[in-house]
Formats: sequence, C-alpha cells, structure tokens
Amino acid sequence: MTVSVWLEHTPYENKLELIDRKTLCGSEERDRLLMALLYNVGFKHLFKILPLESLQILYQLCSVENMLEIAFRV
Repeated sequence: MTVSVWLEHTPYENKLELIDRKTLCGSEERDRLLMALLYNVGFKHLFKILPLESLQILYQLCSVENMLEIAFRV
C-alpha cells in the first residue's frame, strides 16, 4: 500500500473519534477504512483470524444469489 492510497482511504488526518460508541460516524469513512485495512491484511489472513461462526456466515453471504442481492440492493 502506498501513502497516497492510505491517505485516500483513512479518515481526516488519520484520527479516529468515538461518537455514540462508534469510531466512524459516516458510512463512507467506515467503508474507506475497511477497504484500506482489507487491502493491507488480505483475505487469506482475514479468513485465518475470523471465528468459525463468522466464517460460516460469510460463506452463506457469498452465495451467488446473496451477493447479487446485496450488490444491487437499492
């Protein structure tokens, strides 16, 4: 990951605040940070550290039908 990619995907000045028990209030900031972290860690490592229950839920969500429904939900 380059510095420019990191700066593009992290919150303003790379600072996190806790507001109403959430670190990122806007979903856009949350999603950008998540993408940066996934890019940095990689899916293989994510799968290694996820609990079994989370892996099972992820497997169900990754069915073709569910992925299409999630991707195109308006």
